[in-house]
This record gives sequence, structure tokens and C-alpha cells, in this order.
Amino acid sequence: MNSISSIIAQAHIDALLAEAAQERLARSVKTESHRPNRITGALKSVWSTFAGPSGQPGSLPTLADYPYRG
Repeated sequence: MNSISSIIAQAHIDALLAEAAQERLARSVKTESHRPNRITGALKSVWSTFAGPSGQPGSLPTLADYPYRG
């Protein structure tokens, strides 16, 4: 009788461990999906700060109608 009850108990423990592993995997996938979005959003906002008036990164403003141009 002990061998049958130990097999049943072990099967139940295995089922609980598999369910816990699935929940941990689901939580890790959920948190990883939010991190790149925040990082990407922050990089885009910083990059747009450095964008010139033409909208291209690294472009300098033109000096048209500038009183002290050489």
C-alpha cells in the first residue's frame, strides 16, 4: 500500500512543480516584454531631443538670416 500511495503523491508533486514552472515562465515573459518598450521609448525621446530641425539626427541648423555669420 505504501508504494501505491508514494507513486500517487509523487505524481501530484510533479504536477504541482510543472504548474509552478509554467507560472514562473509566464511571469518572466511578461516582465521581459515591458522592459524593451521602456528602454526603446527612452532612447527615442533622447534621440529626438538631439534631432535637428530637419528631423535627421545629427543635422545642424542652417545659418540663414543670422546677423553675425562670417
